[in-house]
Amino acid sequence: MEDGHAKPKMSANSHVREYLNYYCRLPCEPRFAVLLKGEWGSGKTWFINRYEEILKERNQKCLYISLYGISNVAEIDDKFFQLLYPIRSSKGMAITGIIVKGLLKGALKIDLNSDGKDDATWNIQIPEINFPERLKDINQSILIFDDLERCSIELGNLLGYINYFVEHQGLKVILIANEDELSKNESYKAIKEKLIGKTFSISPDFRDAMEDFVSQVHNEDAKNFLLKNSEKIRDLYNSKNYQNLRILNQIILEFERIFEKLPGEVKSRSEILENILENFVNFSTEISCGSIHPKDLNKLWEEYNHMLIGDKSSSNPNGKENEEIFYRRIFGRHDFFNSPFPNLYWWEVLFDKGVIDEQELKQSILSSKYFQDENTPDWTKLWHYSELDDDKFNDLIKKVEVDYGNRIFTDIGIIKHIVGLFLKFSDAGVYPRSKQDILEDSKRYIDDLRSKNKLEPFPKSSTLPETIGHIIGGYQSLEFMGKEFEEFEEFCNHLNEIRQLVTIDKIREDALCLLDMMKNDVNKLYRILCFDSSPAQDESEPRYHEIPILNYIPSADFMASILTMKPEEQRNVFSIISERYKYQNINKKLIEELEWLKSVQTLLLEESSCRQGKLSEFRLKEFNTYYLKETIARLATGKETSGEEKLGEVQ
Repeated sequence: MEDGHAKPKMSANSHVREYLNYYCRLPCEPRFAVLLKGEWGSGKTWFINRYEEILKERNQKCLYISLYGISNVAEIDDKFFQLLYPIRSSKGMAITGIIVKGLLKGALKIDLNSDGKDDATWNIQIPEINFPERLKDINQSILIFDDLERCSIELGNLLGYINYFVEHQGLKVILIANEDELSKNESYKAIKEKLIGKTFSISPDFRDAMEDFVSQVHNEDAKNFLLKNSEKIRDLYNSKNYQNLRILNQIILEFERIFEKLPGEVKSRSEILENILENFVNFSTEISCGSIHPKDLNKLWEEYNHMLIGDKSSSNPNGKENEEIFYRRIFGRHDFFNSPFPNLYWWEVLFDKGVIDEQELKQSILSSKYFQDENTPDWTKLWHYSELDDDKFNDLIKKVEVDYGNRIFTDIGIIKHIVGLFLKFSDAGVYPRSKQDILEDSKRYIDDLRSKNKLEPFPKSSTLPETIGHIIGGYQSLEFMGKEFEEFEEFCNHLNEIRQLVTIDKIREDALCLLDMMKNDVNKLYRILCFDSSPAQDESEPRYHEIPILNYIPSADFMASILTMKPEEQRNVFSIISERYKYQNINKKLIEELEWLKSVQTLLLEESSCRQGKLSEFRLKEFNTYYLKETIARLATGKETSGEEKLGEVQ
């Protein structure tokens, strides 16, 4: 309460609140308005909304209107009516003619140089509002107009409209605006002198705002954590000279979303929560003020690491700012040995799309240094080498080296992690093998896996990555160490080449199975080849909707199988083949099968010519007419279009 019963605590804007108390209690008509100014996000609206609550506690009448997006004074009148008559202004009630008895054309004359002559005139519409009896005492009525600079009404007319309330109806008026924007209008300075008697700058009141924003958090654990760390958040804000309270409110509310998605065992670990909070505040403020784009986070981290190891080729988006200051401001306490978590791709998806990937969040946290125990794999402990002493490091690297030499690892992501770690430690001089030796041994490792049929092929679907790691350069929510070295890139290229060979071998194997499927399981054939098919219950069942698997079936073998089948079975197979090429965007990936289709067509027509006068001749020709001919034409058209697109790119 602010009516003498309790002394309010001091805040950044106590003097403004004190003056407003004086202004709103004036027994006379002040005949001037008060302007509260500040940059966007400085807390102007938050401040005045809080002050409205104070006025209501005193039973002081006030009407608050945001002018954001308003294009004519009639809309302002409508807003007044909705506030004065909330029941009558509900949906479906006609308001035309009720709120305003008449809009009188008038003029506001302004003497700019005090010579007694009118130097400027603004045509305005004078409102004649029917105030209810409870608002007849205008000395106790306060109007609050917010977002003046966001109003589409011409500024002179808008201020002239507001001046009517001040000068002719004696109302007390509080204006809220970003004055820097208003000052861009040449007429503002002149009319301000006649309308506005007092101007105050609103300073961001972090302490009070923080308490208010946190009070909106429903999760009690999240609320208590935020209150406990409010000073930490303030320090992060101050370190960046960032004052936008609107973003602070968004951070508080969004952190609750993240908190509720955390694994149960994490919510009581303050050091993990503080790490996530620090990353969230750092990234939120930098992205909000335009220093970085969400999709630049991962790129900037790589450049930051290049800078730390003395690579002068790194560059930041702000050429005027010292590199180290720029990166330190973004990544806070994180350095080359302690990368942000969850991983940067997780943060990118959050900021760019608003999506919280629960699975990746959990994996990233459980793979972090905070959850190291006896069950943690040795290579993962080695990845967190910055936490190790010399003896522990030497013990772990020997264990990993022995397992690596015995070809214990078959998971491709883990193998890439180990190769990267070996390369990094070799470059740092803490591992005796040369990078070239590590590279050659790692290539042999991949060759050995292939020879033992332990190397996984590429995923069947080309539309989805295997893991998020294939996008960010990591696996199991841990970034690949050493990926900046040429040897790591060469190893990855060799790995991809061998996996491609394994993939082709697998496709050939699956292709031969299709011949049997044609006779015994046509539904499975349809699921494997056609995009429109329903998902298989068996998740291991291959899907070749966008992969040219038919190329790996000899066309002669295909026709031989067709000729052993019943007419209805033949028709089903050709129908499935036609259905396979239904979508042009998928056809672009299946163009390689065009020559195979033409070969089948040739063999089909040759076979039909050998059956002159027989029903089977007619049937085989129908298969060509209704299925192959149109399909080949469709695919050929797609090939021509694709060729034109490539030619256009070259030109």
